[in-house]
Amino acid sequence: MRENRVHDLIIQDKTIQQGINSLLNISNNTQYIHEDTYINGITADFTIIENGQIRAIVECKAGDIGVTDYVRGIGQSLQYEYFYDEKISPRGFEYHNEFNSILLFPSSVVKDNSFNIGNFKYPLSTLLFEINDTNSIIRQIEQKELDILKKASLDGLVTISQYYFRDTRIYEAYILLKHLSYLSHKHTTINRTTLEKEFLRKIGTQNNRNWRNTFITLSSLGLITSQNLPSPFGFTLSHLPFEEFASKILFSYMEPYVKELYEVFNYQNNIQINNQEMKNLIYQKYNNRDVLFLTESDGRYISSWLNILRDDFGCIDFQPRNSNRTIIYNPLELNELSLQQYIQKNSQAYEYIEKYTSLLRSL
Repeated sequence: MRENRVHDLIIQDKTIQQGINSLLNISNNTQYIHEDTYINGITADFTIIENGQIRAIVECKAGDIGVTDYVRGIGQSLQYEYFYDEKISPRGFEYHNEFNSILLFPSSVVKDNSFNIGNFKYPLSTLLFEINDTNSIIRQIEQKELDILKKASLDGLVTISQYYFRDTRIYEAYILLKHLSYLSHKHTTINRTTLEKEFLRKIGTQNNRNWRNTFITLSSLGLITSQNLPSPFGFTLSHLPFEEFASKILFSYMEPYVKELYEVFNYQNNIQINNQEMKNLIYQKYNNRDVLFLTESDGRYISSWLNILRDDFGCIDFQPRNSNRTIIYNPLELNELSLQQYIQKNSQAYEYIEKYTSLLRSL
């Protein structure tokens, strides 16, 4: 995604502005000033004004930047922090006492570059916001994720995607997101542990005692906030039919992982291969380096991905503790509409969605 495209999306799409506001925990009573010039001829991509105060200054970058441009972006964010410290405001606005500088870039910066964003020092006020190249959803990359990416680099891991999926199903994420949207309408305070014990476990899904990972996945995708409420993007996706939700998740977040697995399947209809053998083939492809969130943990991520492909998409089939894999179709060879039709026909999701709906009616 080019930088001018990032600018256009922020200017033209109110949902993206609302997403940024949500991450800043501010109202939508904001003004976005585009290409705002400060001192020394420094032009900020956006100044965000809330209630007559500068709440944030945004620096945008393109997806195909090199390390020099990325470091320049960090330097520009540092100058915005300086403007706040010195109360430099060319238009006369005061600064909000919770001011942030924002470095905003496409998701491809994380996975398609030779540099690792976890290996940099950022100004104290700087927040890192990522805009997804496929669906334009904005999320915050927090320090915990930077630490994971940094550790991956130090351990020699390959990063083909930054999104976390493990020990969950896509329909579990869908059900949880729908329920969090329902609770947000009720203005209910959400406690993860209480919600799981008193309601979610009644649905009886495969990972019924591990909804924690589903919360983590939704957070990783930018679909829920730190308050466990749907982000503006999450709220929109929660109202889609499951097949549309699942297809968007696959093409926006899962595609790099699924591509690796189908290369292992080598376009065969049936293949005899266990999880460890799959892990080893991917490991060898990357010059004996593990792949983040795919080949780690002795094949547990592999197992989780296979379960998602079988249960959510119905594109492969296998029995527990059996290494024979039947390949039904390749979801990456389909467009979204065709994939949704296959999901409707093959997914196990709908029985659990119906169980959830029934439980919701009984509340």
